[in-house]
Amino acid sequence: MSDHQPVTPFEERLWAAHQDGQEALCLSLLRDADLALPITAAAAAGTEAPAWATVSDSERTWLLAYTSVEAMRLATGGVATHCRVISLVELAAGWPDLRWGLAINPGLTAFLLLESGTVARLAVPTLAQDLLLDPASGVPAVQKLLSPVDVNDLLTGGEPRISGYCHHALDVSHIATPAVLAQALGQPDMLTADGSLNILRWRPAGLDLYRTPYGGTDEESRAAVAGWVIEEPPFVGMGLVPNVDHVIREYKVYGVGLPHGAEIWELTSRGTEHRRAIYHGDLRRWLLIGTRAAR
Repeated sequence: MSDHQPVTPFEERLWAAHQDGQEALCLSLLRDADLALPITAAAAAGTEAPAWATVSDSERTWLLAYTSVEAMRLATGGVATHCRVISLVELAAGWPDLRWGLAINPGLTAFLLLESGTVARLAVPTLAQDLLLDPASGVPAVQKLLSPVDVNDLLTGGEPRISGYCHHALDVSHIATPAVLAQALGQPDMLTADGSLNILRWRPAGLDLYRTPYGGTDEESRAAVAGWVIEEPPFVGMGLVPNVDHVIREYKVYGVGLPHGAEIWELTSRGTEHRRAIYHGDLRRWLLIGTRAAR
């Protein structure tokens, strides 16, 4: 194998961990790494669309990635000179095929092979794992788009429970336009007649109830990612909303009770948010805010 001298602190730590046989440490280091994916000169110039660089063996197809541009050039003997730099979670959002694996630094000493399920779990940890990795961050807010009928059912249906998919609120906090948010989440039908969105937002209790949806669109793809759920396309199965242009973590729940302080917000077509109701856990009812109820 080619001998590559680490050029970044990340590579130095990865090389040392690999040399010591510390596989778990290698994987943890990759969690926040940026990887170089080879592309053609034409793709770099914008005259053709970037394509996945892969190799295949008797086991599967492997997507090629390197821990630095220098590593890529050395490992390929100078054949690959251009790349796109991408984080692991961005890679997971655009993952082309759950049956593929990820080959990191093939041709170099610190060479790693990851199955798609490993990529998914490194890139998109569960809510409970996120808190363990960064205890100071606290329990994050999650949210879910509501139709007008959903809002009415919550306000009038007694103790509120939620099933289906919700997403990490922080991942969409930069989106202030209802149509853009609905499109990013693949839910354009949630827009109201006046172009606004109703959003249920809360801080979850019982993080293990919020399961990261690793899986596929059939038994084969579910098994390929070692997942637990099967959904209709365009389901990704890597724990993210199916949108290659946005990295949005999502979670699946079954009849989870909403905690005290859960809120219903309206994001208007003007890009302003108004809180319409807040759930009072002791009173077991919603308190409406302002002069108009959530709609």
